[in-house]
Amino acid sequence: MSDIDQPIAANETTGTTTDPAAKVTWPPQRYAWYVVALLTLAYALAILDRVAIALLIEPLEESLHITDTQFGLLQGMAFSMFYSVLGLPIGMLCDRTRRTPILTAGVALWSLATMGCSLASTFEELFIARILVGVGEAALVPAAASIIADLFPPTTRPKAYGVFVSGTSLGTAAALILSGLFLHWSNGLIETMPHLVGGFQNWQLVFIMCGIPGLFLALIMLVSMREPKRQGIDQPTTEFSLKPILKLFGERPLAYGSLIVGTVLNLVCVYAIIGWVPALFIRAHEWPAATAGQVLGVVGVPISMFAAANSGWVISQLTKRGHSDAAMLAAGATGVSMMVFGTGLSLAPTGILALVFYGLNAFFTNWNISAVYSGVAQITPNQLRGQVMAVHTIVSSLIAMSAGNFIVGFLTDNLFTATDGISYALAIVFLTCGAGSALLLMIGRGAFRRAAAANLKRLDPDV
Repeated sequence: MSDIDQPIAANETTGTTTDPAAKVTWPPQRYAWYVVALLTLAYALAILDRVAIALLIEPLEESLHITDTQFGLLQGMAFSMFYSVLGLPIGMLCDRTRRTPILTAGVALWSLATMGCSLASTFEELFIARILVGVGEAALVPAAASIIADLFPPTTRPKAYGVFVSGTSLGTAAALILSGLFLHWSNGLIETMPHLVGGFQNWQLVFIMCGIPGLFLALIMLVSMREPKRQGIDQPTTEFSLKPILKLFGERPLAYGSLIVGTVLNLVCVYAIIGWVPALFIRAHEWPAATAGQVLGVVGVPISMFAAANSGWVISQLTKRGHSDAAMLAAGATGVSMMVFGTGLSLAPTGILALVFYGLNAFFTNWNISAVYSGVAQITPNQLRGQVMAVHTIVSSLIAMSAGNFIVGFLTDNLFTATDGISYALAIVFLTCGAGSALLLMIGRGAFRRAAAANLKRLDPDV
């Protein structure tokens, strides 16, 4: 067995290698990174199945006779309704039982539900299908965040989270690029194979094509992933109670409040990007839908992938240099980027200039979610990490996912009704939420540092 395949005996607090007989022994790193690769691909497919609908706005509104406001509900509330409600109980399950079966079942469910979107003939039917997509995806973040925390020592963990977060960039880019390609392919299939798919519209075939890969991934996970040993605790609790997490939040209200709310405000902007920026280029700059998707994807893939992987490295480097609040700094940088580059993207007079601002903003977008995973792991006891991530998922779903999509659609239907009105609607979201996020995260830095020190002291009283 090569060195890379050897389990790593490490101190849970510092991540430094110690005697092989040490209490904490980390899994073989080759296998650990293989699991991260699977989780990253799952995240990418989740984002693909979640946001591919954004490029289908025109055919869906024409086929199902829906408004921008209803489309905003399909992107946000329909998905987030049960995604948020189920987050906490799934997080509690992840803290108490095996996480890999929960994860595998979730991947299979959201993939089937995505394919089921193709069967919708009314707004209500598509709304229900989107709910089921959210139910399946509710399992991903709590399970994956908990699994990664038990695969890597703390010094390496931010890098693993950074790679995992790159799945959001990969998925968003894939949704834009593949949706455009699938639209082309579906038109060709309908013309060349009318006996097989002639009864389908092109948007229906796009949903089917988006859902199929997840079924194969669920099978691979089922046969190749092992449940990791929980690190830092003797055994998980089996009692289902909200008291421990409420007590934790009560002890550190500013640390958790600023981290959760600050990063959620950034996510309002992220979901506005995912849901409406393609429409910005289609309406305000008159780009064809397929072209807009492919160009945004091609520009976004290399930048966002680099930024997602780089985010973990940045947080690790800041931490090594003594910044125990590195996660807050990284998330705050995202808020500033949304305020400056996001607003510039919205109001740019030409499509090319808007694309430049889009690329600049992409350098910082994924720093936010890496900061969430790293920050939660840094200030939260192992046995509560899944629940804290679930709370963040609930808040981000109810506020960010719903508001980021609904507000823009509502404003374009009722206030900025001109074709280019989407520019002003997006600018309002980016400016207000980006500034609010940056301010709140900077206010909470001191509280976060104290919470991190307290959790470190709990793990190692000698620190």
